[in-house]
Order: sequence, then structure tokens, then C-alpha cells
Amino acid sequence: MAASDFVLLKGGYCVPLAPLLLVLRLEERGVHLHRDGADLRVRPWSQVSTDERAELKRWKAHVLALVDYVPTEAQ
Repeated sequence: MAASDFVLLKGGYCVPLAPLLLVLRLEERGVHLHRDGADLRVRPWSQVSTDERAELKRWKAHVLALVDYVPTEAQ
């Protein structure tokens, strides 16, 4: 990945661009993502394409981090 493939979020949190765009795309369509312990829950699952399902599996750790992300002020 190139440096341009990452995004620096408020509070100094750095995340790859691909999972961020995936989360934004799903949320824009009304898909809800949330953590259930170590699992990622996606509702409604029927609104997620086969390619997006593969992306969610690939980027699961990053998507969970984004689900947990709470913006803080940069220091």
C-alpha cells in the first residue's frame, strides 16, 4: 500500500482507505455495522453484495476498529 492509501482520522487514528470507503458505502445504503464481542454484525445482510462480503472478511479487524472509533481532538 502507498502512503496515499491511508487516511488520518481525527485524534491521530490512521486507517487504510479501502475499509473506510467500504464502511461509508454500506452506511450510506442504510446497512448497520456493529460489534458483538469479537464478531462483526451486519444488518441487513441481504443488502451486502458478494464482493462487499469478501471485503468485510478481508478487512474485518479494520472495520471493527472503525465501528469502535470515537473521534477525539488531535493533540
